[in-house]
Amino acid sequence: MNICELTTNQKNAIDKTKKIYGENWKEEIRRAWRTGVYRWGLDSGEIATLQHLRNTIGNKGLDLIK
Repeated sequence: MNICELTTNQKNAIDKTKKIYGENWKEEIRRAWRTGVYRWGLDSGEIATLQHLRNTIGNKGLDLIK
């Protein structure tokens, strides 16, 4: 999945996660998806967006995002 296929909210949530967690951003998202616990730095809207992304693309889709 190319990031240009994501909605604006999804792109923004992914970009913010990248900025906060650096090169380990995918691992952080996967951990949050497994536990339901999002660490500091994301607001409730961004968390909801990431949860929706989990429900729609899952880990396989996350692997495709650059």
